[in-house]
Amino acid sequence: MKKLLLSILTLTFVNWTYAQEDDKLVVYNFYKVNEGHVESYENVMKHFISGIQKKMIDEGCKDSWVFRKVDPTTEMSNYISHYTIDIYNNGQKPCNIDWRKEAFPELPEALFDELRNVHLNNRKRIFVARLGEVAHYNNEDMPAKFSIINFMRVDAMNDYIKKHKESTKAIFEKYTNRQLWVANNRLNLESYAADEWNYMTVDGYYSKSDAMKSQNIPQKVITESNKKYGLNNKMRTIKKRMLSSLIMYIN
Repeated sequence: MKKLLLSILTLTFVNWTYAQEDDKLVVYNFYKVNEGHVESYENVMKHFISGIQKKMIDEGCKDSWVFRKVDPTTEMSNYISHYTIDIYNNGQKPCNIDWRKEAFPELPEALFDELRNVHLNNRKRIFVARLGEVAHYNNEDMPAKFSIINFMRVDAMNDYIKKHKESTKAIFEKYTNRQLWVANNRLNLESYAADEWNYMTVDGYYSKSDAMKSQNIPQKVITESNKKYGLNNKMRTIKKRMLSSLIMYIN
């Protein structure tokens, strides 16, 4: 029975499909919390699941974990309410830990199992996205309190990545009020539809009000970047946008 419980828990918290061995890997888990279960879900995440995540980080199984809530006023909140981000700076490696004994050594096994079952029954996992990292900056040592994810279909992938690495990152860092900006390419796309999103960017801000402020990038800078690297709307299509607020993080 203990082996079965450990197997279930392992499948729940760890995806064992690895990216290239030492590349940075970012894994997004998107969830829809069942109606009436939001308070329970968030409490269990903050006080139980976070303990397991902290143990994984302490043991070197991952480098950080982020828990966010989708803005309920946006369209995407109809089918995604929360998401987590697992960050592996040097790729994902096997992590053989007895979660109950090592993360909660004084917690009775029956209570551990009950909390785990409550957690599983509170939500449905909608999908998992495994991503590499193209470029990023962060002016702080923590995630942004408010963020916007742009899910994109990029057709001119090499050109778009080149523009992000050599131009967009520096422009945003110098001229905008973003706390952070990240560009990620989606991995293992072979099984997805031809028009499925394959790239995302994250605009992170200190607050929602900061995100609503206009940008002040000089037109000359934009024109020079577009002339050298190409127009964004010729290289990609934004499929969806997701707004979210930070609940907690561990690193």
